[in-house]
Amino acid sequence: MKDRLVSECLKAFTKRQRMILFALLALTVFLGLLFPLLLSSDPRSVLSLSREYRPGELADEDVIAPLDFSYIDDAATADETAEAARSVLPYFYYSASQSMSIRSVAEDFTEAVKRGETVDYVLKGGVPDVENVSTRLDEVPESDRALLASLINEGVVYLLDEGVFSEDDISTIESGGYRSFVIEDSGLPFRYEGQIRRVNNIILSSNIYEAISLKAAQNYPELPSAYTTLVADAVSMLVSPNVFYDALLTTSRRESRAAAVPPVLVEIHRGDYIIQRDTVVTEQQLRTIQRIYDSAVVSVSFQKAFGYLVFLVLIALILIYLLFYFIKYRYRLSLYSTIFLVGIDLTLVASYFLYRFLPEEGITYIDPFLPFILLPALATSITGRRRVGFSVALVLASFASIYPRSRFFSFFYFLAIIECCLMFIRFGSERLDIIYQTLFSAIATAGITVLVSFIYDLEFSVVFTSAIAAGLNVVFSFILLSVILPVIEKIFNIPTAYRLHELSFTDTPTLNRLSQVAPGTFNHSKNVSEMAYDASKAINANADLARVAGLYHDIGKAEHPEYFIENQNGKNAHDEINKTLSAAIIKSHVKLGVEKAKEIGLPQEVIDIISEHHGNDLIKYFYNEAVREAKENRSSIVSEEDFRYNGHIPSSVESAVVMLADCTEAATRTLKNPNHQKYEKFITNIIIDKMNYKQLNNSQLTINDLDKIKESFIHYLLGRDHQRIEYGKE
Repeated sequence: MKDRLVSECLKAFTKRQRMILFALLALTVFLGLLFPLLLSSDPRSVLSLSREYRPGELADEDVIAPLDFSYIDDAATADETAEAARSVLPYFYYSASQSMSIRSVAEDFTEAVKRGETVDYVLKGGVPDVENVSTRLDEVPESDRALLASLINEGVVYLLDEGVFSEDDISTIESGGYRSFVIEDSGLPFRYEGQIRRVNNIILSSNIYEAISLKAAQNYPELPSAYTTLVADAVSMLVSPNVFYDALLTTSRRESRAAAVPPVLVEIHRGDYIIQRDTVVTEQQLRTIQRIYDSAVVSVSFQKAFGYLVFLVLIALILIYLLFYFIKYRYRLSLYSTIFLVGIDLTLVASYFLYRFLPEEGITYIDPFLPFILLPALATSITGRRRVGFSVALVLASFASIYPRSRFFSFFYFLAIIECCLMFIRFGSERLDIIYQTLFSAIATAGITVLVSFIYDLEFSVVFTSAIAAGLNVVFSFILLSVILPVIEKIFNIPTAYRLHELSFTDTPTLNRLSQVAPGTFNHSKNVSEMAYDASKAINANADLARVAGLYHDIGKAEHPEYFIENQNGKNAHDEINKTLSAAIIKSHVKLGVEKAKEIGLPQEVIDIISEHHGNDLIKYFYNEAVREAKENRSSIVSEEDFRYNGHIPSSVESAVVMLADCTEAATRTLKNPNHQKYEKFITNIIIDKMNYKQLNNSQLTINDLDKIKESFIHYLLGRDHQRIEYGKE
């Protein structure tokens, strides 16, 4: 069982996702190990400063080097290297082959102009003629064709000699901040070889018309404007860029220039002034101090550090395993793992700074201040499962337990307060729920903090401060959760309880259109939605997801509503077409529904249910009709595949519930004088039929679940089809 889960876990990630996951796991373990090691030996004890300085400030003190020290200033080296690389202008090269090709085409074209066969040449040569130049040239009087051919050829030669550049190449170098470039000196007959040119002095392919028009106006002022325009259009049609950006050469020259820059070596001797009083503090001085801090020896043995490393790796792997175990939608596993690992990294960073700076403010009991509530609450709200939030809490508590200032009960303290907060989270949609969960969580957390403070025998003032800090920690965490959760919902299209509640409103453009063009389908969808909601609640499934999926499961029917019986009024559109086509139309509503769902941005979980709500079941009515007609006409055998839906069988509990609700709601409308017994027998047959056709094999529904679903359906249908007493006319 364990090996199968591990194998499935690996298959749930693509190669790229596995690389990202490995990188994030490595980063998480690295930060989890680094911060405790840094805190174990405060490097600022090597070189004490009265305060933290920033570049440009005046120093309040003399800072003297405590030892001989030298280092390579990576920042200064990087600055000089970047400046050296940037000093190399972009390189362009002249394409002789492209120029010869353009000139050859131009010569053939001008010969065709002289003969009055331009249209034929363009058609045979495949030259794009957007401006209808060929027709216009052929309509020129024969006496003027030679002149125009000469002018066209002259314009082409002029442009090729000047060089024509691509807008994309120029945009590329301009985006890098360059307004000049160098033409590569390759020994070709180009007038600008080895020269520096400016962007504003070149001809772009989009400016050919203007360049030729201006040149013609200068050289041939007497030329009619119509001929000027015609020549410019012809040249624009024939000429394309012949000078191109050489990214490879540019990169090579820049790398060579950067490689020639020597590293910046900073040497400090014991007793030297690093900073002097009343002088301006520079970035290099601060980097020197930071390098002294970074070189301080951490007072943790190798064995202890190795033990920490193995412990953190195991905890990180356990998190991935638990996420796979608790998250049923495998395509969400990569996304959730990424979100939670990034969240853990940010939490570790924030915790490190609190561990680092709170003691300077006289606060010794730091646990209540750590931001360990937000991420587990976010994980719970995103996935809808408290177990996922608790898994994240387990990792955070484990990481915090190795910090040097952690106490004996820190691990259990974090688990206790986070679990209390998670238990008060309600997956509802009312605004008061947020207030209630914040209030109760803050009170519970403050109470646990007081209890642990008593165990630590802290002073009353510390107990009071810690309780207030723990309560405010909860309040701020849930405020941040209220801000972050909608953003993550929107960006990643995650179906949280709040998102599903928004989607459950029927007053949306898609459902409004469905109610107008297919009122029968709309009413059917509303009933399926409520049936699926009630049944999912009965078996502790995601009722909100089932409700939304029920509302949208048949939106594909809006395209051809007249072919579905619930929208027909006497006339059956299927009477006029063969049964195979009827089945194809019926099947198409699933594909159309999936496409529409993607178009309007429904969550993938809802789209999956839409695509699976018929599984690969047989459209029995049309299949049986087709078989009957085949027997009567003694025609070929009818293929079952033509009458089967093309979807996958339901892959989740909610998908199976929607399938059963859809089938039950539609089929039970045919019952005469329905009652509890008839409904029970009818729904039982539907469930057995789905089981016989293996439509529920992947749904993970149990027999007990099916019994609860059946009872829920019966209860709803009795309410839907209840009879009123007949009132008199008076």
